[in-house]
Amino acid sequence: MFINNWYVAGIAEELAEKPRRVRILGADFVLFRDDADTIHCLSDLCVHRGASLTLGECKNGGIACPQHGWEFNGAGRCTLIPAGTKTPTEPPKRARVPAYPVTEKYGLIFVFLGDQAETERPAVPDIMPEWDSGEWHKGVISRHKDINYMRMAENYNDPCHVHYIHEFAKWLPKGVTIVDHELTDQYVKAWHAAWDAKGEFGESRGLMMEYNVISCVSRNTNYQTDYPPQIVTAYVTPIDEGNTQIHMIILTPKSETTALDGSKVRGSTPEEQKMLVDMTRDIVMDEDYAVLKTTRPRQAAPTTEELLVDTDRTLAQVRTLTVDYGNKAGRIDVRAWREFQDTHIRVIPCPDHKTDPKNWVHKTVPLMPGEAAEGLQAAG
Repeated sequence: MFINNWYVAGIAEELAEKPRRVRILGADFVLFRDDADTIHCLSDLCVHRGASLTLGECKNGGIACPQHGWEFNGAGRCTLIPAGTKTPTEPPKRARVPAYPVTEKYGLIFVFLGDQAETERPAVPDIMPEWDSGEWHKGVISRHKDINYMRMAENYNDPCHVHYIHEFAKWLPKGVTIVDHELTDQYVKAWHAAWDAKGEFGESRGLMMEYNVISCVSRNTNYQTDYPPQIVTAYVTPIDEGNTQIHMIILTPKSETTALDGSKVRGSTPEEQKMLVDMTRDIVMDEDYAVLKTTRPRQAAPTTEELLVDTDRTLAQVRTLTVDYGNKAGRIDVRAWREFQDTHIRVIPCPDHKTDPKNWVHKTVPLMPGEAAEGLQAAG
């Protein structure tokens, strides 16, 4: 697991008046809306006695701790200590909790977990331009799976498993030919052309698979002859080493559109869209889970311990991009952290840890040796 990345923390419309607790990267956070309806994300641990802020209430544009009423604003600064000090509205400088950047996109809440400044951090990828067009049916699925997030990310970029795991696709010819389109240090795009009954492939039937390590998002666009295209975009958020929260968005066109071969195909009906969303949520995702929960090791194995073939190329690229970015951005030393989780508090670093490194009550999580660890140590 690594820091300095955007992660999906929830569905925006589901965050109402009450605070909500989310767990990402093995740490707890509180999401809440201020009086202007702006979403904020703070570490979910009051610096006074370690109580969960989620159990408190939204108050005066911020959030109040349920245990002693300490109030924190959206920047994580304590603005009021009701009892225990002669100057309730002048808390000490150390009375603050980490605050993390938040943005809304595609109906989802993205939080940036890391210490990079705004000028340094990447943007949330524009991987779904169809979202705002008004021309596509939309469906959003949220599921929790006790699977490592990299296993899930690789699964969404594995074209061949579809023909064997999923009942809806077992009738399809089993062959796939990969045509690479784009590869950078953060993004991969490849056309996985499906074979027809004669063992031939072309540019009109198959899956266009895309993956961006920023926000850990996969987009699969399914093209089949005489059938509306389907866009399935999946964000995988590491809850911890062994659990993943998946936010999946499914789009189908409302009206006639153009297929890859230039022909016109009909749009999908609202009933067809609902059937696709329901089937994906209730059947397809569980078919993946039935196999992935038995796969060992639980985290992605070294490539030297797997016999990969040509059609594994895209998922192998996904693994490489993610590992390389994590090494650069800052990998959490989970083993070292685990040793004192029951006795000490550690938080994910936020931008203020770099720009204002003094006067923090809670220390940051240990990182594996590398650029990010050295920079955070120097800042502290």
